[in-house]
Amino acid sequence: MKSIGYDKPLFVQPFDHRGSFTKKFFQLAGAPVISATQDQRSNIAEVKMLIYRGLLRAIEMGVPRETVGILVDSEFGNQVHLDARAQGINRSVCVEKSGQKLFDFEYGSRWQDHLRFVDPDIVKCLVRFHPKDDPVANREQATRLRMLSDFIHASNDAYLMFELLVPALTAEEAAMGSRYDTEVRPQRMIEAIHQLQDFGVEPDIWKIEGLETREQATAVAAATRRGEERSRVGNILLGRGSNKEQVHKWLAVAAPVESYIGFAVGRTNFAQPVKEFIADPSKEEAAIETIAANYKGCVDVWQAAKG
Repeated sequence: MKSIGYDKPLFVQPFDHRGSFTKKFFQLAGAPVISATQDQRSNIAEVKMLIYRGLLRAIEMGVPRETVGILVDSEFGNQVHLDARAQGINRSVCVEKSGQKLFDFEYGSRWQDHLRFVDPDIVKCLVRFHPKDDPVANREQATRLRMLSDFIHASNDAYLMFELLVPALTAEEAAMGSRYDTEVRPQRMIEAIHQLQDFGVEPDIWKIEGLETREQATAVAAATRRGEERSRVGNILLGRGSNKEQVHKWLAVAAPVESYIGFAVGRTNFAQPVKEFIADPSKEEAAIETIAANYKGCVDVWQAAKG
């Protein structure tokens, strides 16, 4: 079994959104594989490729290739995966079923076969996990995640990226509004990380929601690196679809903390240019340039704050 952790710089462009992506940009409800026509599926794949082309443009603009990562589904992003492999770009693929409250595998009992077929560099799972939620539900999720973690770590050529979301659970937490995110969620994240680690779930990379203060970022980092065996575990900040100013603030807060190795910022970078391209395909090149500039802007903020 390989050691746990990934500590190299990693700036990820995530566009693995499926149900939310097709609903927001193509007004398709339900599972895309069922509701989309062949023409619609081709259009969705074209937009995914457009986002990827923005990333290639960012490399031309000076972002080091070895730090660049993509996170895209194989349902609509298979061509992206093939090209990124040829280009030597770090590839991540999602394994969770889209839009589920409890984590489950997208391809059911064949999830391992799917990962062998795609052969990604990194396997990403998105999980909604509140440490004080129903213990039975939490244990059910943790059991599946332990299977995933054990499978990844039995391999020598893939890493596990864990996107942890800790939404408000109780009526009291929900009533706090934004104060839940700034005052309560950081501690709930630490509790969730500890619970998952104690169950045997061992991500190489934690994908962490934005934090408001350096102290919060440091405390979460200490949780992800709890114990000597986790000393190489990396953390990346996710954008949550927030506006550029907020995302840049989160990046600047986390970057100086040693275990934070980069970010995964998606919709903040591509949502508006994608909308404009869909409305007017003649804006293709402009959309690519905007996506590239937005992504590189995140890299520049990160590197400046990292020092």
